[in-house]
Amino acid sequence: MVGDCSRTLCLRVSRLWEFLDPQDDSRLLHTDLVLLDEEGNNIHAQIYPPLCQQFSALLDEGGIYNLKYFLVRKANRFYKLVENCNMISFTKWTTVEVVLQIPPAFPVCTYNLTPIDQLQPRVDYKEYFTDVLGVVSVISRVSSLRTRGRQAEVMKRTITISNARDTGPTVDVVLWGERATAFPAEQVHRDSESSPQIIIFVGTLMRSYADNVSLSGGSSCKWYINAPVPEVNALRASAETNHLPVIWDQGKVVAESTVIAVPEHKKLKDIKYLHPFENKKKEWLVIVKVLKIDSSWWYNACKKCLRTTKPHGDTYKCTNNSCDNIGSPTPRTRIRCRTKQGCCLHPRAVADTRESQSFV
Repeated sequence: MVGDCSRTLCLRVSRLWEFLDPQDDSRLLHTDLVLLDEEGNNIHAQIYPPLCQQFSALLDEGGIYNLKYFLVRKANRFYKLVENCNMISFTKWTTVEVVLQIPPAFPVCTYNLTPIDQLQPRVDYKEYFTDVLGVVSVISRVSSLRTRGRQAEVMKRTITISNARDTGPTVDVVLWGERATAFPAEQVHRDSESSPQIIIFVGTLMRSYADNVSLSGGSSCKWYINAPVPEVNALRASAETNHLPVIWDQGKVVAESTVIAVPEHKKLKDIKYLHPFENKKKEWLVIVKVLKIDSSWWYNACKKCLRTTKPHGDTYKCTNNSCDNIGSPTPRTRIRCRTKQGCCLHPRAVADTRESQSFV
């Protein structure tokens, strides 16, 4: 029932993590928990600043607590962790009491598995996170990657899993940041010498990049290795017949260590009079304050030269006389604005400096 709750609930903290601002790792947005009761019922809970620090000293992942005086509200619309239409929010009145006498059958983990061969439709699926089970076949070393959206390097590790060794489809689980370094790769590799290593990954998202589909694991991602649950036992029985040790994939390390250049910081005065033909493919990060944005913020661009196109029969023709390309155009953002030094704007290309335009 939605609203204030004064009941005392005995719950296990099945998962616990901090969700940081993607653009500023020093800024904590909220603390997330997946809670379980003795019957296996689950619910997502969140703690917001400034209460995060208060409760972080009281709660440990795996611990069981009596929880009282909290708020029950509707679950988030997107990226739900469990199938529950409600969730819990901690308040300054919430009390937490450690349970010392733990019932022997109290559940440890909760998941809703999607078979590997049914993952494709979940690419960019937003309603729920994806949980998956598989036999580990390949592990990469941790590599560092720098992307356009981040000024600092981020750690990355890829684990390949399948329904059973050497049969059926496989999928890569890509772990990011602290998740990449926390994964016990050495132990999994060592233990695979004697038996299949079967892992349940929870809290992942299905992504597609450059025609490659993989599961992405950020702060919400957890794993359970060789968990004593029926699904793991059933997969182990099928995997033991053709068991092979886990492979270290050195090729992935080389490929993933490629550093993507971060745009150089420039001032507005430095780029205002740059030659447009000599700087078409260059990028800079410019700190500006937007004073005014004109109404014409997009246009149909020529795929060949990016200039404006106009209707030409049932297709479009480039207005650039030296191009004259005919074909379907690409919608392109064009923000023509008056600016001064101050706030953040990232012009991806200076395509026509004569009109002081920024293309985003």
